[in-house]
Amino acid sequence: MSRSNVLMALLMLTGILVVGQLYLTIPMISAIAAEFSASNSAASWAGTAFGFAYACGFLVFGPLSDRIGRRVVLVYGLLAVAIASFGLSFTSQISMFLGGRAVQGFLAASFPPVALSVIAEALPLEKRAFGISLMSFAFLVAAPLSQFFGAGVPQSPTSIMFMLSPFYVVMALALFVVVPKDQPALRPTGGKPHSHLSEMLANGLVSTGWFAALTVLLGFVAFQVGTVLLTQEADLSAQTVRLAGLPPLALSLFAAVMSKRLTPAVTGRVGMIVTALGLGIAIVPGALIAASVIVSSGVALAVPGLIATIAGAVKDHNRGLAMSIYTFCLFVGASIAPPLTLTLFKFGALAVFGLPAALLVTAVVIVTLAVSRRAKSVSMQPATGEQ
Repeated sequence: MSRSNVLMALLMLTGILVVGQLYLTIPMISAIAAEFSASNSAASWAGTAFGFAYACGFLVFGPLSDRIGRRVVLVYGLLAVAIASFGLSFTSQISMFLGGRAVQGFLAASFPPVALSVIAEALPLEKRAFGISLMSFAFLVAAPLSQFFGAGVPQSPTSIMFMLSPFYVVMALALFVVVPKDQPALRPTGGKPHSHLSEMLANGLVSTGWFAALTVLLGFVAFQVGTVLLTQEADLSAQTVRLAGLPPLALSLFAAVMSKRLTPAVTGRVGMIVTALGLGIAIVPGALIAASVIVSSGVALAVPGLIATIAGAVKDHNRGLAMSIYTFCLFVGASIAPPLTLTLFKFGALAVFGLPAALLVTAVVIVTLAVSRRAKSVSMQPATGEQ
């Protein structure tokens, strides 16, 4: 196996282990509440505390890796996640556990943006697009796989954190060997422009893309949490529903091809519409398995579609910050979902799945308006003008 293939395999496996922490506690809410003698509502913040800190970490570690190097951030970040996970195994109060999850989430954010940068810089040119698709697939498939693990392992939540901590050490050492040695940072010479947030906020396609990102994982995680809650009251296994949603996530591998044919903006919007449709179907009694297939299919198209949309709508000097904010919005949505779903569950399945579906449809409308305005603006430019 070539070095690049080994690197890709290690990054995918590590991605599943790291990103899976966001979803790991979804099926463990009752177990966390029991271990710490807390309410289910308080226990649901185990995912939210991780997710908010995780989202904020993206704004730190991506730029940090530009300054001090990819490999050093990857390796030391994973070692720090191992220490945080090990520390969680000794918590005895719900407040300590939630605080530890926030620390764990912030440190876990050192992996995804840096891994994507490594793919873009270390893989051969002909493998980079497929490598990014593989990493997108790994990030998405982490959701059902981590929940399978969390629901299937009989140990307590703190024991599970203890069990996982050595794996981060192993992956850190493996990546230290395989990831190319960091090169000295190239400092800009002359008048290279810096990123400008105001410039991106004025770009309707970028700002609406950020809002759309907020709704995608909100809908996806709301479905995961809603599945746990509803299957507790029905003669259906949540594991069966998750299993049904696993194969469609492979559609993320074909999103690049679809984007070339239909444009990334169309791919992203199709994915959001399909996700909203799946959430709507989930409202129908007995339709959770079909809904799982459709929701996973939609998210698998929406996430890479929106990545390509935003990346293509900004200038080079703004792209790093634009993608950091995109990822921040994506996982803020995932973080909001657990407590929001528990609150909405009091009003039934219509509220649990209907609100995220409505937000997705709203996002599709505003992105469509932004695309239309952008197309009109470009068409009004002189033929010789800058595109």
